[in-house]
Amino acid sequence: MTQKLLFFLCWISTVHFISAQTVAESLLFAREQATTEDRSLALKTYQRVLFFSGDRYRDECRSQLAALYADQGEFEKAAFYCDLLYESADTDSLRYEALFSKTGMLMLQNQYKKAILELLSLPKNLPEPWVSRKQLYLGAAHFGIHEFDLARIDLLPLIAAENVEGRASFERLMRQAEQVSRKSPKIARTLSFILPGAGQFYAGDIKNGVNSILLNALMFVWFINTGVAYTFVEAAMTVAPWIFRYYGGGIRHAGEIVDIKKEERLRMVFQKLLEEVGKPKM
Repeated sequence: MTQKLLFFLCWISTVHFISAQTVAESLLFAREQATTEDRSLALKTYQRVLFFSGDRYRDECRSQLAALYADQGEFEKAAFYCDLLYESADTDSLRYEALFSKTGMLMLQNQYKKAILELLSLPKNLPEPWVSRKQLYLGAAHFGIHEFDLARIDLLPLIAAENVEGRASFERLMRQAEQVSRKSPKIARTLSFILPGAGQFYAGDIKNGVNSILLNALMFVWFINTGVAYTFVEAAMTVAPWIFRYYGGGIRHAGEIVDIKKEERLRMVFQKLLEEVGKPKM
């Protein structure tokens, strides 16, 4: 028992001695690797520095680990380090930066409501530029959940009042977003039920709409020809399953296409909104 205790104490002393000698070098190495392609090595090195350095390089390591995990698409781990950084940061600026970083990661995962809750936890008397950044992020989150009236309230003040043209362009884009969001998968499916391809046309997918019309027309012609050449009972047994397969598939896909096209167009509209908001104030 005594030998094991002595061995453990010697091991602890050696680890602390080695880490004290190499932690600064490891930090420099991690910084170098973070700027190269080998981000995984940088991540491991920052973790090692964080473990051995205590509070000395704590904030830098946590900030870099959050960024590196985000680059790899591991947003939950990135958010974890953002939370740690928020709790330990020595300055308000670093604390706010950690929260905004986490909020951005939540929105990348389409978790807009969680992002809004994070943003609303910020103090109400934020100084600039944080208050403008809060408005921008809130606007993005509200736009993401299609709360366009709230997004307008958040984003419009970011455009100078005297910038009449910019504000008019902003309002046009918001109306366009509202129109796009009204596209209904249910209506698309109903239209495709009535006429194959109509739901795709409603969604704005002309190519798939034409394909659906032609395919269902060919199935119907096949059914008629088979019924005439043999019997309609045989046609129903051999051709009808294919007709219902493509007919039903077209109805289902029409609704899916509406959702896909709607999100694509909303992303394009929001990108244009960001361009308007990002223009220098006059």
